[in-house]
Amino acid sequence: MKLVEYKKIVECLETACCDGTKESLVLVQQQFPSLSYHTLISIHSQRVQVKTKKQHGRHSSVAAMEAYYVRYQKQVADRSCRQGTVLLGLAREIDLSPALLARIILERHLFHSSGDGVAVPKTRVTKMLREPYLIEDPVLSMEVQQCVLWDSSYGPLVDSIKHSIGVELEVHLKKTLKEHGLAFLGEEEMRRKGYDKTPDVKLQVPIAIGGRVVNWIESKASFGDKHSHENYMRDQFWSYVNRFGSGLVIYWFGFIEEFATSSEQGIILADDFPRNFTKIDSWDGVD
Repeated sequence: MKLVEYKKIVECLETACCDGTKESLVLVQQQFPSLSYHTLISIHSQRVQVKTKKQHGRHSSVAAMEAYYVRYQKQVADRSCRQGTVLLGLAREIDLSPALLARIILERHLFHSSGDGVAVPKTRVTKMLREPYLIEDPVLSMEVQQCVLWDSSYGPLVDSIKHSIGVELEVHLKKTLKEHGLAFLGEEEMRRKGYDKTPDVKLQVPIAIGGRVVNWIESKASFGDKHSHENYMRDQFWSYVNRFGSGLVIYWFGFIEEFATSSEQGIILADDFPRNFTKIDSWDGVD
């Protein structure tokens, strides 16, 4: 994807008509027919996560969280407010992820219910977000469930979906490598061998793509935007290059093409396993 097209998508996502719900994202997708829904969701989630980190302090202070809880209680008490929509409306009003707001309200609810003035363990809150039926207050249980279902960027449902897609694409990559007769080590095998930094795949015999050697492959079930790519470079990719040499990063939901034309030394970007590559029958120093 060209940078200019990416900017147009982001601009559309940031309009008032797109509130992050599945319905609004479908409307955005209709304006970009060649854009897959998975790619759109990935771009949207990345933008929301960046914005949320910048605004974290505004929402995470005790005063702010308590104010949200008081507003929630007042709106729930107002019979004109339809159950299951109070937190969704409040999240839209304060421009915060519904699942993150649900966590805040649930934390404050449990804190006040306990009456001992002790913060509630995060593990307990997380378990209730995953299983809202554990919340004894039936109204709050419904509100939390709706937030988890409607949120397309945060929450246990989104996390499960992302994890499942990531695993599925890793399996697909390894299946493809086997079909091409390429020997490799997976992460678990590399850890058993004592490696501390482990890409998804380390080729036992390198291949060449476009005249460039590939020693390892990293699978990313996401879109490669500037922010995420720079973070991955810092936290993962450079360490792989330093340990194993040049490698391939697959952003399955696409990436900004300008990254590939001016890619960092030792990193090749793709949105699928390349069809054209050269097997290197022998290579000195390969494990």
